[in-house]
Amino acid sequence: MPECLIQEAMLLLLVWLIASVYGDWQLIRGAGKKRQARRPKARKRVRKKERGFQGVTRKPECAVCHQETIEPQVLRVPPPLMVSGRGRRRSVDSGMHYCPEKRCRYYGWVGRGNISSNGRPNGGAHRQLHCRACGTYFMETKGTIFYRKRYSAEQVTRAIAALAEGVGIRAVGRIFGVEPETVLAWLVEAGEHLAAFNAWMTRELAVEQVQLDELYGVIRAYQAGELSEGEAIARLEGKRRGVWLWTAIDPVSKFWLAFEVGDRGARHAWGLVHKVASTLREGIVPLFITDGNRAYEQPLLSHYGTWREPQPGERKARWVPLPALQYAQVVKKRRRRRIVSVSKRVVFGSLARIKETLAPYGWQINTAFVERHNQTLRQHIAGLGRRVNTLAHSPQRLEDQTHLAQAYYNFCLPSRSLAQRTPAMAIGLTDRVWRLNEVLLFRPPPFPQAN
Repeated sequence: MPECLIQEAMLLLLVWLIASVYGDWQLIRGAGKKRQARRPKARKRVRKKERGFQGVTRKPECAVCHQETIEPQVLRVPPPLMVSGRGRRRSVDSGMHYCPEKRCRYYGWVGRGNISSNGRPNGGAHRQLHCRACGTYFMETKGTIFYRKRYSAEQVTRAIAALAEGVGIRAVGRIFGVEPETVLAWLVEAGEHLAAFNAWMTRELAVEQVQLDELYGVIRAYQAGELSEGEAIARLEGKRRGVWLWTAIDPVSKFWLAFEVGDRGARHAWGLVHKVASTLREGIVPLFITDGNRAYEQPLLSHYGTWREPQPGERKARWVPLPALQYAQVVKKRRRRRIVSVSKRVVFGSLARIKETLAPYGWQINTAFVERHNQTLRQHIAGLGRRVNTLAHSPQRLEDQTHLAQAYYNFCLPSRSLAQRTPAMAIGLTDRVWRLNEVLLFRPPPFPQAN
């Protein structure tokens, strides 16, 4: 009997445990349902209609333009054209020379007919020129890199041509038997001369497209004790230190429009866009394509913008891009130095108009042409080469090399993609391939001249 009571008690206890556990489970389940019921429903995301760029209430100011406004360049009145009625027709082109006498009325003026050739003194390589206005005699090397050099003009030209082909300064000195300091002095003189040459020749251009990019280089800072040469070369592959070369080209003619040497700061983007705008003919607004660097947006808006009257709901007039301005970006995302995705973004203008501009050439939005140009620059500028010992000593020396490379690339270097024409021929600046000694003998006028 007691055993039966014990079994019944254990059975009742088991039933009670099952019932209590089931009851607790129901309470937990009910609480979970109530929590789910209280959870707010997720709202569907409604895409807002893209309105595009609405402009800014204050015009972005360009410091270079502001300085030019303060110090405007006044066009001088040209002197009368001199025409000689005696003798036979001239066969010597003196259009690239002007009278060096500052007291002469024709000082600085080219193509006015006052310069004539007077033969070659002592059977030399260069002519003596004569100004018929003031009677001054001068050599055609006056004001050029060849003037009063104890080395021959041919040797100097060949040395500078080697520098333009990417040979280092010390290597050029060993090849031509000249001290490296002498070669460096020639490079500095050539850089100053070709800076004026490029500024004079690269103006009043009409282009449809412009591609802009930045190229990284390294300055030989180890001489100042800042880092070793090995560390300087290693920086080419990794850390973002050194110097940047900002470049702009016309992808159609491959013409190198302008460049800036400096750091990665936005002020150099302003300088590059200003130089590009100053090289173009008035009223020309090309299609601009860059990488994902947003430093170009404000300079482009400043140089190619206009005021718009207040629209309904607006209190002030807004500075907006010109209707003709088209600007697109190619945004590349990298992971561990590898490109993982490429996207395209239209900043100013519309995608349909940009495609319409690129359609005659069968192109899409890309920066392939300026990137290919960057590879060419690394071959022709010794200071930009990768894993080399010929690093530039300072940004100024790199700028001298770049002025030389720009003139050599645009006027002296035919391209197979242009049917063996130079970029200057393709864009319409000249009808022949220039020799480097012709470029070095050209004397740019010291001031702008009226037509």
